[in-house]
Amino acid sequence: MLADRSVLITGGSSGIGRELVRQFVANGARVLTTARRESALLETIEGLDPDRAFIVPADLGSRTGREIITTEALRIAPIDVVVHAAGILGPKARLADYPEDAWHEVFHINATSVHLLHQALVPLLAPTATIIGLASSVGRVGRGEWGMYAISKAALEGWLEVLADEWEGPVYSVNPGGTATAMRAEAMPDEDPATIPSPADIAPIFLRLARAEPGEPSGSKFDARDFIGADPLAGA
Repeated sequence: MLADRSVLITGGSSGIGRELVRQFVANGARVLTTARRESALLETIEGLDPDRAFIVPADLGSRTGREIITTEALRIAPIDVVVHAAGILGPKARLADYPEDAWHEVFHINATSVHLLHQALVPLLAPTATIIGLASSVGRVGRGEWGMYAISKAALEGWLEVLADEWEGPVYSVNPGGTATAMRAEAMPDEDPATIPSPADIAPIFLRLARAEPGEPSGSKFDARDFIGADPLAGA
């Protein structure tokens, strides 16, 4: 369903990003994924078609890292789909106690770096490239002690809303909901991961939106859990 689509996925070293890399490649896409840890990225693409899965070890938060990403992205340009899956949690703390350095770091990675990477990628994007950002339940409805993670995800959705009004192609926000990832385990250490969806469970909506003709209005916001078990080709 994604035959010959060129896709860039950030945060592909673990969790949802890793699963999306695997699913997109399995469905015919050429995928370039980036994260800081090369060893983890190699684990992500292990067993995948080497002509369709490429990695770029780079720090999304630095100018140098973004330059590396855009240089390496030339190999799959023009890029048809970008999935902004990278993000960090930061400390769980009340706002009154939130550390200043973490405040800046989390906002920079989860919001500012997404914007700066998009600016750098514009010359490499297809004219109607699809842009997908990973939102969060706590970004849509703030929750105590989620601090800058919640605030940065709210800001990311605001950025996606503005982009949807400017960009020629479709722009989407997808809230994965609680998903069994290492980040979720860090945030909710007492939660049984068997009681929440896996990254594979929530993949259908991403596959659907990455199609050449997604059929959904730009600016739409989705909850991935609503599409668990759904056929990504539905409505094609």
